[in-house]
Amino acid sequence: MIDIHSHTIYSDGSSSVEQLLNEAEKLDLSLLSITDHNTIQAYFELQKFNIRDKFKGKIISGIEITTTYKGETVEVLGYGFDLETMQQFLDVYVLTFEEKQLKEYELIKNRYNDIGVIFDENNIKFDPKVESCRPAFAIEIKKHPENYKFFLNQESINTTSGFTRNEVYNPKSPLYVDESSLFPSLDLAIKMIHNSGGLAFLAHTFAYSPNIANELLNIINNYELDGLECFYTTFTKEQSDYLINICKSRGMYMSGGSDFHGTRKINHNLGTGHGNLHIDESVVDNWISDYIPSFGSIKNIK
Repeated sequence: MIDIHSHTIYSDGSSSVEQLLNEAEKLDLSLLSITDHNTIQAYFELQKFNIRDKFKGKIISGIEITTTYKGETVEVLGYGFDLETMQQFLDVYVLTFEEKQLKEYELIKNRYNDIGVIFDENNIKFDPKVESCRPAFAIEIKKHPENYKFFLNQESINTTSGFTRNEVYNPKSPLYVDESSLFPSLDLAIKMIHNSGGLAFLAHTFAYSPNIANELLNIINNYELDGLECFYTTFTKEQSDYLINICKSRGMYMSGGSDFHGTRKINHNLGTGHGNLHIDESVVDNWISDYIPSFGSIKNIK
């Protein structure tokens, strides 16, 4: 069983690097990737101790770079890149986690003030070092029934993830906020990964609004993606099969993972997702060996 989509406290996960490795070892994962949002600091921490004392499986360098497509926020997973080169690109083109959260807060606050959303700014409390402001916004504006008229989807009222995907990130929603100024373009994100020696995969196609799934073939045709994340915690079998068929017909690679965030994302358990994920390493056999040395260490980790 493998999991190559996971997060630590270096972005918005609740687990330390050591805790994540311990959990991966307990589950007997054969392959792990830490794909923190827009940072690879977890891998520099890994250089400070003997990985094999914590985890016996293989590890591949990973990252989840946030970007936008036609105004909607999407993410690209990068694997197997050189750490030092990627860090140079991140230093130039990507905001730190805290910088991004603070700028996002200002964008959402200003947009919602402009359109007349009722909220008390004093009630929107979050730690920008480890948290997004979006859940805090969702909780606050849903206290006021007058705001329900702004919601495009009723699911958004019930879940913070629905609020993010169906409203804040969805250009069709009155609650949409254009966040393109916060991120590198999709083309640049892919080039950062490729120019660091890695492969680029579109993350969790069906976790976005339906716009992205409908645009998937256009994205593939116009951007140099190497593969798709075909297995994911919330995907149905039909959704995974659809993505698998695209990869097979177009000669693209496949990846998959739980999107583990520890306690910050419920039922995205490492390795198993809601309980039935269990991705076999054969899914990535046709590309993973090129990016993991035979001794099972991390590319560019001494």
